[in-house]
Amino acid sequence: MLSENEMWDLLGRKIQVDLDTGDSRRSDSTVGNLMTCDPVSQSLVIAKMGSDSTIQTIEWIPSSSVKAIKPLEGSGSDQNVVNSVLDKYFEQSKGSSEDSEEVIKARALKVVEYLRCHHLDVTEKPNGTYIIAGTVRFERPYTNSNFYCDIPIVLKRILKLVEEIN
Repeated sequence: MLSENEMWDLLGRKIQVDLDTGDSRRSDSTVGNLMTCDPVSQSLVIAKMGSDSTIQTIEWIPSSSVKAIKPLEGSGSDQNVVNSVLDKYFEQSKGSSEDSEEVIKARALKVVEYLRCHHLDVTEKPNGTYIIAGTVRFERPYTNSNFYCDIPIVLKRILKLVEEIN
């Protein structure tokens, strides 16, 4: 198995993974672009790319099945293309960060007023965070994914209430 630094250098590159089939008479391997390697279990996730630079399949390979990992020659040229495709799949939504300050404030006020009309205590902290009923935090950019609470049932009920706004 390769070291952690060597695995890091292979991210996005095309590799061949020789697999342990459990049968010494039969050998098997798979080829794909390395998406990630779990640092604890050493399991691999590779993506098989189509000719149009889209991910066709994703394979999870447990470390116990890996005999050897070989970087394929000439795979460095498409590394940036592969990394951009992978980043597109896992990037966080940017819609709320592109909103203007007025839109963000209006969204917050709409939610806060709705909660107050349902007799919930909502206080604003100096940093712009709202505290709902003393337990739920509501932070910028004030979307449904920006509610935080340590009590799952309370968070679930607040989210259900807020979903009624739209």
